[in-house]
Amino acid sequence: MLGLAMLLKPEILCKIENIFTVKNGEPTDLYLTLMRLGGIFFIGAGIVVFVVSFI
Repeated sequence: MLGLAMLLKPEILCKIENIFTVKNGEPTDLYLTLMRLGGIFFIGAGIVVFVVSFI
């Protein structure tokens, strides 16, 4: 679930992460790219763990 959120809506996660520290802050392109890469990693890791648990 977190991986999908990181991949599809990293802007929302940035707002949640910085809700009390930054007012009207916008995420940088680097932040969005790294969040999407992290999302891909988490989705892949979840699939691997799911498959390995049945072996």
